[in-house]
Amino acid sequence: MKVYVESTVANLQPVPLKVALHGMDARSQKTMALYLKGPCRGAGIVVEDADADVNLIDADFPAAGEILQTCQSRHPDRPVVLLSLQPLQINGTDFVQKPVNAERLMAVLNKFKALTSALSQPQNAVEAKEKTGDEVIKTPEQAKKRVLYEGNEGGYARFLGLLPGVEFNNLEQIVKAGFDPKLYYLNYVLSACKVTCRENRALQLRSIWKPLLIFPDTRQVWLDADDKQLRAFAGVEQAKGFAASIGLSPLDESVRGSLAPEKFQALEVFVWKLAIWTSKGRFPLFLPPEQPVYLKHWPNFTRLLLLPDALRISSLLIRDARAPLEIIDILEAKPQHVFAFISACHSLGLLEPGERRRAQSVAAQPPVAGKKHGLLSKILHRLRAV
Repeated sequence: MKVYVESTVANLQPVPLKVALHGMDARSQKTMALYLKGPCRGAGIVVEDADADVNLIDADFPAAGEILQTCQSRHPDRPVVLLSLQPLQINGTDFVQKPVNAERLMAVLNKFKALTSALSQPQNAVEAKEKTGDEVIKTPEQAKKRVLYEGNEGGYARFLGLLPGVEFNNLEQIVKAGFDPKLYYLNYVLSACKVTCRENRALQLRSIWKPLLIFPDTRQVWLDADDKQLRAFAGVEQAKGFAASIGLSPLDESVRGSLAPEKFQALEVFVWKLAIWTSKGRFPLFLPPEQPVYLKHWPNFTRLLLLPDALRISSLLIRDARAPLEIIDILEAKPQHVFAFISACHSLGLLEPGERRRAQSVAAQPPVAGKKHGLLSKILHRLRAV
């Protein structure tokens, strides 16, 4: 049996993209609605979350990280646009810097509008192809999902990096899925960052790969490579002779102005990504999965690539020390996601091994003698005493 796609060509009036706003108060929502209608020339219209085509999130909102994870879990196929004063590179999202430029926002929204229109309209008969009866015709939602995840190289599995021979559903293999950071590029980057910050001067890390420039004053790095190249090099175990090519040298500050601005990255963002791609879902050998660990403070999720279950894992580790195997069991999370998160947090100095001292985690600081306390402080003090 043959199936033909018929042509229905019509002159359609431009339809605004339906946008859901998150992380904004009523006043900000009203301002954004007027901005979309006016300067953005009707490129979008504000609607309720259930009816939206795109999620627009104010990433500077205190709970933006939680909002992002909620949006992605509820509507994994829906595009997300982040607004922030600081440059953001979060996987699976588009970014518009504040103060919002109408042309930039329109360009992002029109990109998704074109995708939505293409999926909702039948194809031209000239472009339509015959399909035999045993072929599956993709629904618009399936096609949309395929297009959106093409740039992500297949989702989180490929994002983390594939590990042939490791079956993460097998407990015996899970506890053996470790790696030694000293054998990877990550180790040299972390050492270079420590030296650079301690000496408070710009340095260049030389290796068999591209030079990495580190600027401690702005906490930025500069690397002439894209994320795909970095991900490939991060996962390569270095030969014994690699150390001979490693070196740190002072960097003339005047070179900063001649560097391509788009290749600068925040230091913490770079280290976070590098640790994830080095881990490939494995745990560092010096932090075995049966050893409890805890977070000293929350990662800055408004800037960092968000791993699955990262917020839930953080919530556990902020309150008390937990072993990674325990986290996997409690949250029913994938081991590779937990291990990658542990590796990334440790590389940023956010993680501590051992039991968290109870006094450190929950006890309130005693009031300072002679100091006047506000009403809220008095209420909290009274509640703690109950």
